[in-house]
Amino acid sequence: MTTSTRTTIAALLALTVGFALPALAHSRRGGATRPPAGQSVHSRGLLGQLVFPCQAACSSSSQDCIDTANDTALSCIAAACGSEVSAAQTACGADRTSDACGSAVDALADCGDACLDARTDAADVCRDALGDCRAACE
Repeated sequence: MTTSTRTTIAALLALTVGFALPALAHSRRGGATRPPAGQSVHSRGLLGQLVFPCQAACSSSSQDCIDTANDTALSCIAAACGSEVSAAQTACGADRTSDACGSAVDALADCGDACLDARTDAADVCRDALGDCRAACE
């Protein structure tokens, strides 16, 4: 699979599933105030990995799970929809905002629908495992 093909499919997947996991990096610097006494430190971010190592390990495992689901979906789409990938690359190469590009990406999404559905199911399993892992940390 060419780098260009991977990039196009990755962009499509990113648009489709970009909301799957919340951002994991937040900073307490830059004017942010400390939580009131008696409240816990926010568990996200670099320092949270040290303060809450169990939850950090859960998040890392979940990200690995999502990465595997994404890689599987990319391979599936590349194998099943080679002509649609090529058509989208051609149509979108000059102008990502063109109607031709939009139509080609829509056709690619239609072709890859079963692969994307399988990715969604796999991501659901990843999220469930993340919840179970975090619950076990408490």
